[in-house]
Amino acid sequence: MANFTVDYANEAKPWIKLSEDLTALSLENTLSLPQICVVGDQSSGKSSVLEALSGIPFPSGAGLVTRCPVRLVLTCAAAGTSWSCLVSTTSSSQTITPKTPQELPAIILRLSETLTHGSNSDLSADTIVVQISSPGSPDLILVDLPGIVRTATAGQGSQVITQIDNLITDYLKQENTIILAIIPANQDIATIDILERARLVDPAGERTLGVLTKPDLVGAGNEEEVAAIVKNIRKPLRLGFIMIKNRSQVQNEQGISYQAAKEDEELFFSASSDLFVLGSSTSWKQQPSIDTHQAIGPAH
Repeated sequence: MANFTVDYANEAKPWIKLSEDLTALSLENTLSLPQICVVGDQSSGKSSVLEALSGIPFPSGAGLVTRCPVRLVLTCAAAGTSWSCLVSTTSSSQTITPKTPQELPAIILRLSETLTHGSNSDLSADTIVVQISSPGSPDLILVDLPGIVRTATAGQGSQVITQIDNLITDYLKQENTIILAIIPANQDIATIDILERARLVDPAGERTLGVLTKPDLVGAGNEEEVAAIVKNIRKPLRLGFIMIKNRSQVQNEQGISYQAAKEDEELFFSASSDLFVLGSSTSWKQQPSIDTHQAIGPAH
């Protein structure tokens, strides 16, 4: 999990609370509230990025795993305070209180089933809200959106494509939404749909940040092309790109811990620095210039 300064936390916390108060009053459709949306193709690595930002596990797997927006509200608690969590949905006043982070994936999946009436092919615009307070946690509001679908698969109606497109657009067009565009490093960036979607709603590129995932799957001989993307040469973004390596699906199934995955990430980039020609051994290979306060500061 990223470390944030005390000054940042003190500035962010009041705005986080205000944003949640306005959401509770159902004003999120009237006002553009600050938030960070994590969006990309199915199986692009969205869940792993969310885990890297929040330090908590998210449901992951092949196919349409995220079937409704999941709003993650993180607040930093005082040192010595226990981890606490409250889960709810925008369609019900009932709440769930997990005792450990490991309970969250099953809870999110169960609530998704409820909101979509048990259908694997349906989506819901209702939101699962996960509020977490923990020492060392960043003060952030993150939104996990369903993965982009280009063709319906067995058991899915063609309407699922339109439903997802409309849901994603509704979030991305909000002027105070930071767009984390998740892009697998082993795919041709010219074919990545999320970058075009982001350009349409953010033509100046003031709130779009590219995140490259799965660098360990880059084919031999393609490292130079990936390095050109991270260096913001191949497909320039105003805020640039970063590259991370999170847990693979196999590692998830093996129960590899978050800390072990971070150590594996550091080792990977240290060993791959010559291939990617990026120079740094840190996992966040190139840090773009972004005013983090804009992501959670006052709406305007």
